[in-house]
Amino acid sequence: MIRYLYCRATMEKKRAPKMSAADRFSFVLVRPKSPGNIGSAARALANMGFDDLRLVAPEASPAAREALAMAVHGREVLERARVFASLSQALEGCTLSVGTTCRQGLYRASVRPLRQSAGELLALSATNRIALVFGPEDTGLTNREIKLCQQLVTIQTGPDYPSLNLSQAVLLVAYELMMAMGESAIAPSAALELAPVADVDAMLERMKDALLAIGFLPENNPEHIMFALRAIFGRSGLTAREVDILSGIASQARWAAEGGYETLLSKRRSGRKLK
Repeated sequence: MIRYLYCRATMEKKRAPKMSAADRFSFVLVRPKSPGNIGSAARALANMGFDDLRLVAPEASPAAREALAMAVHGREVLERARVFASLSQALEGCTLSVGTTCRQGLYRASVRPLRQSAGELLALSATNRIALVFGPEDTGLTNREIKLCQQLVTIQTGPDYPSLNLSQAVLLVAYELMMAMGESAIAPSAALELAPVADVDAMLERMKDALLAIGFLPENNPEHIMFALRAIFGRSGLTAREVDILSGIASQARWAAEGGYETLLSKRRSGRKLK
């Protein structure tokens, strides 16, 4: 009986569908305005072998006639698209979020060309679910939304007109990832399993509170330095254990700044063990 159950379990395991690299990528459209772009984005994902489309507070319905017409044979991707009230909710289950931007600025200084990043993202996808985040057609991602993205990529274009249509941007990102799947020389085994996006963001908020408490961050503009820290951690990638360590450091620093340091001095003077 035991042997029968073992053989049956082995057969079921063999029958289980194997997750492809494309299954580990989610495409997130933030506040898309045009139903045509939503439908065209679904078609682009179907063209390139992806199927996880997420919509954040869309201003157009994915069920609109124009969306359905533009999706064509990507209608299944469109019909399965999930709608979320906020970007943080849409990123649940993802351990790396990658924002797309064509804009320049202090908070976007860490942006990298998509073609250079595609192979690395593919390698990371071996142990992580990765979200590609696209802003609305007229403004792109806000600085607040950029905060939730550990990495930034840009699609290189002619310098005179770098702004792409939303669905065109989705198509090009999906295309570069698809091409990297056949060309990447980075060993998947080298990829780290990163901490969830929400956990990293919570740690960074604790870090900000601690750095404010010790006077390192200016109270009138703490995000100026925090964006730099986000870029540093985004480039390196953080595991769950590393996030826990950094959270502990932040909590201890804030505790010390808010009066705990006197307790530490008292324990040291009396020879009591520090915890």
